[in-house]
Amino acid sequence: MKHIDWLGKPSLVAILVTAIWGFNMVGMKAVLTDMDPLLFTSARFLLLAIVLLPFVKISRAQLRPLLPIALVMGLGHFYLLAVGLSIVPGVVASVCFLLAAPFSALLSYLFLNERITHMQTLAIIIATLGAMLPTLLSGQSDLQWGMLIIILSTFMWAIGNIQIRKLKQLSVLSIQFWIAIITAPLCFSAYLFQADATPILPQFTTITIMTLFYVVLCSSILSYSLWYGLIHRHGMSRVAGFILLQPIYTFIFGYLLLGEILTFWQLVGSFVTLLGVYVYFKQPKPNKPNKPNLKDISAV
Repeated sequence: MKHIDWLGKPSLVAILVTAIWGFNMVGMKAVLTDMDPLLFTSARFLLLAIVLLPFVKISRAQLRPLLPIALVMGLGHFYLLAVGLSIVPGVVASVCFLLAAPFSALLSYLFLNERITHMQTLAIIIATLGAMLPTLLSGQSDLQWGMLIIILSTFMWAIGNIQIRKLKQLSVLSIQFWIAIITAPLCFSAYLFQADATPILPQFTTITIMTLFYVVLCSSILSYSLWYGLIHRHGMSRVAGFILLQPIYTFIFGYLLLGEILTFWQLVGSFVTLLGVYVYFKQPKPNKPNKPNLKDISAV
């Protein structure tokens, strides 16, 4: 049987990944209206650790290089994302997450010597402004705090990707396992020490449990395995722009499942975002820089 190299088709895989993340935003938003973000994050990573345990080789030597990554990705990104989603609509969170593209490209340029053209940089700026336009014009000051948290979460995501890119000997599953096993007890302990912590069991409804399994199996394992495989093989600057498609999926799923209405400016912003993505990928590829000798994780 002929082997299909899915990671050899970066555009198709990146579109699939962003669709999974777009639906993930909507599912998390639905759950986090009734569930504490700390409890959700701890449950998410506990389930993830249990699922991955049979597939990883556990070594204490892995802990040292992965501890800072676990703190950045687990607490810095995923927990802050949950907090932000409990405040702002899924569409707003997804729009803020578009800043991951310029953050990732900038950090890759500064620390990994990856190049992007001036036109690609301009396209990312245009697409990001288009994605932010609906929120900027809404005039709702109560969204500003939630936006700030999401933006900080996004920056942590970009930092985490740079850290992961530098790892040479660990598979994606090992990275995911250690992030989970470190983050889950930290978040659960923080939840227990909250003065106003609500009872745990009533928060685990059928919808919550289904969402947790989707987040773990589809978003945490499938999509992030594909994403890390893409950035290792093709470089961050090659695939980062596809993140700009995520809010389009969030708009659609949010409307169909949560009844979130698309305003005129959201439609305008979506069009500008798609235009920016098109311009970004129509540009010729810059000359490839000398990249570190990283392990290809596409076979994991």
